[in-house]
Amino acid sequence: MADDSNNNSDVPYEYGPYIVFDDGSTYAWAEDTFIAVLTQDGEDHLNDAMDFNAVHDDDAVYISMNDLIEAYNQVYGTDIGRCRTNRTGF
Repeated sequence: MADDSNNNSDVPYEYGPYIVFDDGSTYAWAEDTFIAVLTQDGEDHLNDAMDFNAVHDDDAVYISMNDLIEAYNQVYGTDIGRCRTNRTGF
């Protein structure tokens, strides 16, 4: 994984967001993704069905990628991850 100790808030980090998986080379467009934290029932539904659609809304808390980036910007005083309106950038 790349060293992020040289992040500079003056650099316009505006492409992405991307999710980088544990192999360090595979990534996916992540603008519409979210992080989910589940209750035990939600975890059980997910494990039984192996499909996130089986998790009931009251068994999960969802945090969007955009909300995570916005919180990061507030905490660190940066302005990274200004998401484009579509994947082509137009």
